[in-house]
Amino acid sequence: MPLPNSAVDALGFATLLLVLVLLILGVLCAAYVLHFRSKIHHDNLLALRHFNSLWIVRLILILFAVLWGLGELLRLPLLRKKGWFLHRLGFRWQVTSCKIYILSSLGILEPCFFLTALFLVQGSIRSAPFTPRKRWNGRVIVSVLGFCAPVFLAQVFLVVVSPIVWGRREEEGSASYRAGGGFVDRFKLPHYFTRVFQAMEVEEREKVVVAAAVCTYPLLSTVVLGMFGCVYVIYFLYLGWKMAALVINRRLQLRVYALVIAVALLLPIHVVFLGLSVLSRPSEPLFEAVGFLGFLTVLLCTTVGEGILVVRPIADALAI
Repeated sequence: MPLPNSAVDALGFATLLLVLVLLILGVLCAAYVLHFRSKIHHDNLLALRHFNSLWIVRLILILFAVLWGLGELLRLPLLRKKGWFLHRLGFRWQVTSCKIYILSSLGILEPCFFLTALFLVQGSIRSAPFTPRKRWNGRVIVSVLGFCAPVFLAQVFLVVVSPIVWGRREEEGSASYRAGGGFVDRFKLPHYFTRVFQAMEVEEREKVVVAAAVCTYPLLSTVVLGMFGCVYVIYFLYLGWKMAALVINRRLQLRVYALVIAVALLLPIHVVFLGLSVLSRPSEPLFEAVGFLGFLTVLLCTTVGEGILVVRPIADALAI
């Protein structure tokens, strides 16, 4: 059953609003970090200068969250309707935007955000957390990109390379346009294993035409993210346990528990929602609802992460 326009618009506008809120929060958090750094240098607070040595990593965490939110706009069916930005780009560029969305969101931004949060937690439980860490920011950046590289390369292979290597027969703009990939032709897998989009058709003047390319979540890309999530959650639980053991203050312990629970629960739930999306077509209510819920899970992770790893440590330092 086709998804009613009212439901599509409601979910689309809700996503736009939440992305706007995320963008505003990101700007405010970045301004807070820069204000704290400026205050430290202005008042010559040496101890807090060492404490704030990870200020670049905090800004990068905020940047990944904001870029992830903006990237989510690429998948919105609302923006592919007539009169909106993505509709004006044409069908070919809509297909390209879906590929960019999968590569950027599942291949870079989500893994890099969670890895940056991981290194912020790891930095807070070092044996000498207040010692100077001049090179720590650079090491964290290199480590994040290094650990994210296998996930990104796997997504590139599934989305870009495999169709080129094994070939893909496409009839662009027709009702038989195939949105599968190389694995589909090579191993006879169902299209939803590698499909990054689906051509949506409408009837105009008694003629069926392709109206837009709606983004989907390839199951194999979701599996790659799930494998990353399994390893990540296990190690994050280990770091969270170590951090909770070192913290004496009850309030700080609650923050640690909140962060660990948010990551350990929401990241797997996010992967499950993406996997469930293959059970329905993009034109059905279930697909859009599942996609929106998957968006909400990561949004909650970014909000909790920024609050606990960026805002609260600075607020505690300023209160001393």
